[in-house]
Amino acid sequence: MDRFYEQLLTTSKNTLYKFYNFLMYFSIAFSIIYFFVAIFLFNIFYFVITLTALILSLLFRFLRDNQYKEYEYIFTNGNLQIDVIYNKSKRKTLIDEDVKNFDAFGKKEEIDVSKDFKRICCIPKDYNGDIYIFKLKGKRAVYISPNQEMLKLINEYKRK
Repeated sequence: MDRFYEQLLTTSKNTLYKFYNFLMYFSIAFSIIYFFVAIFLFNIFYFVITLTALILSLLFRFLRDNQYKEYEYIFTNGNLQIDVIYNKSKRKTLIDEDVKNFDAFGKKEEIDVSKDFKRICCIPKDYNGDIYIFKLKGKRAVYISPNQEMLKLINEYKRK
């Protein structure tokens, strides 16, 4: 029997996200205005300003998208896949591992993670639920926040 379960950890758009969003649109408007001024006056300096404003708008978009991250946990027949979703548009797989390969799994308070472990946080910044850790080979510690159904499935397949 196939066992499949999805969990999505959402977040809200924080002040920094809104600030970068404003700066992005402002720099786009600024570059459009200066583009027409550069064409009208045929001045290379205004073309440079236009290009700089466009590059800044791309930078602000990148910074904005990295402020709004959602995490999706997908459990399929003993395999846990964790994806990060940037600004509801781009998806990247962070972890794709069989739960039998977990060296340790438990609440954050119960598991000691030494300093030489690489910590991978798969929880939104403003999330305040229970935090669990699983350790993987290669000295990686992954921080997640599964709900009760996901915990039940992980523990069920870990025992097999």
